[in-house]
Amino acid sequence: MDDTIKESAYLLSIAYLLLGLIFILLALYSIPCLWKAWKCRQFFPKIFYLFILAICCDQATYQLLYLYEVITAIKQEKDENSQIESFRIIFFQTIYVPDAIFFVIYFSLFWQFLIMMHHGRIKTGSILVGKRNWNPEQANSKVRLILYLYIIGQAIVIWQFMAQGLSPKAIMICDIAVNASVPIIVIIMVLYLNIKFSGSPFVSNRYEKSNNKIQQLLWIWILLRIPQLAVNVVVVIYNDDLIALMGGKLKVTFIEQLFLILFIVGDIIIVQIIPVMMAMSNSFLSALLLDHNRINQLFSVETFSGEMNIQEQQPQGQISLKNNPRDDTLFKDLKLNDLIINERQFFRKYNGFGEIKVTTLKRDTKKYAVRIIQFKELSSFLIDETKQEIEQINKIKKGYKILWFDFNEQSMYLLSKYYPNSNLNEFIHKNTGNDSAQIKEITNSYTNKQLLIRVNIATDLIKAIQNLHDQNVIHGHLNSSNVLFNDKFKLKIVDYGLRAIKKYASLVNGYSNKNGFTAPECLNDKGSVVSQSAIKESDIYSFGMILYQLFTETIPFYNMPQKDLIQLIKEQQSRPKIPVSLNTNIATLIRCCWQQDPIKRPNYNQILTTLKQISDNLE
Repeated sequence: MDDTIKESAYLLSIAYLLLGLIFILLALYSIPCLWKAWKCRQFFPKIFYLFILAICCDQATYQLLYLYEVITAIKQEKDENSQIESFRIIFFQTIYVPDAIFFVIYFSLFWQFLIMMHHGRIKTGSILVGKRNWNPEQANSKVRLILYLYIIGQAIVIWQFMAQGLSPKAIMICDIAVNASVPIIVIIMVLYLNIKFSGSPFVSNRYEKSNNKIQQLLWIWILLRIPQLAVNVVVVIYNDDLIALMGGKLKVTFIEQLFLILFIVGDIIIVQIIPVMMAMSNSFLSALLLDHNRINQLFSVETFSGEMNIQEQQPQGQISLKNNPRDDTLFKDLKLNDLIINERQFFRKYNGFGEIKVTTLKRDTKKYAVRIIQFKELSSFLIDETKQEIEQINKIKKGYKILWFDFNEQSMYLLSKYYPNSNLNEFIHKNTGNDSAQIKEITNSYTNKQLLIRVNIATDLIKAIQNLHDQNVIHGHLNSSNVLFNDKFKLKIVDYGLRAIKKYASLVNGYSNKNGFTAPECLNDKGSVVSQSAIKESDIYSFGMILYQLFTETIPFYNMPQKDLIQLIKEQQSRPKIPVSLNTNIATLIRCCWQQDPIKRPNYNQILTTLKQISDNLE
């Protein structure tokens, strides 16, 4: 072996060594993933991670065998024919066996995706969860049999190849057929499933994220089959030259050496290492092992006894909350029958998100507000997400707090602080039956004094909005009904967060939080609730609409259907008519806030400066 060929062989040996070490590390890292999968009740995640471990071990073994054969070739310890035969076997085993194993991995992942698509959807217009004409889990036993038969068939093919019963070209043509057909079939199936379930929302945000995570890896693996297919074609055409080259029997230039190394290493990294690493990430592992059986676990005080598990052991029904701003002893072990609910309604949401009543506790005579949302059934996923969202809400500085969270077979209960002066909407329009001189004054006239009071409210409101935005909290559906006043007449913004339960309420109760206050960029969201499309400027738009109501005592686009709102606000860019008699500076500020382009809306400092100037002119 001359110096040029030895140099090529040494470079290849370094590449094989590095790849072998990488696959050893991946094999070690896959063991904890397999252990977690083995403890779950589902079959296909176990197969998925078992064969990921198999492919890592297979590749580590064959990369080290490559290294051994290269060193043997350099030392010329074998005759030429046996050397070439060893390289032939190892070369094709390195390409064909991983592809065969990847099919099992991919098929198990795809079937788990089918199961999640079935179980993770709510039938629109009904509380029934995941009911479909065909349940993929019913075919699990048949699918297992197909997998076992496939594994046995591949073992026979490999045995025939080792025994020289099959030529390298024949086995690679078979591999090409699989790599070409599987992506096409999967693409058709995934597109069909997305179309079929397009009108059926997920049972929870967490389940939707898990489903999207799995679907993302499916698409990535489909795309990566394309370069693997190209590699297989190259191997079929140039198999003899490649074997001779890798065995150090063919003279090559430095550029050809470099190209060969990049060809081998690049193919293995892109097609095998990257998808395996993605499959072993913590986020993907959590998504794949999400227990879909818990979706149909519906909680009811009458139908369940003992204790239930929601992330941790807790008493039936009641969910304890972290970050509780009050004395924990007051709400510790609080039960539904400890609430003395006043049936006189304090405030009611007529849009499907329940009613709010005044309540006291048996152990505390202080008044609280309890929101009672009617549901026929609640899944454990939804309860989990609601608990997590409440804990996030309670972390917000100077925000409203949910003191206690409970549910039974019919309703969900959210306990919060009682605000005696009602909300800004009633504050503006209600002028009777209230002893507060401040509220009476604001609706009597439009003197400078009354305008000044309204400007001060607007100033407090924009500061409260800024406080939320500084903590990366976007309300999304801010309006005068979720701006409350406490006993000291200081305002508090409420009703942000709880997206999961709001989405569920929109499906089963007809709840909607889109109205004349909603920014145009949020109106096109699917469904009747504002989703992730809301941005900070969306709240500025809503602030402008609240200013309009505050200074004109007119609710913008009152009771207008969502379809008409989209046409007027988004398509025609219409806005409510501002009275000519309104203060010019206030009218200008309102128009600036509700501009169609979010970028053109003013920021907090500009709004505060304008309000300060208006206030100074009114004093």
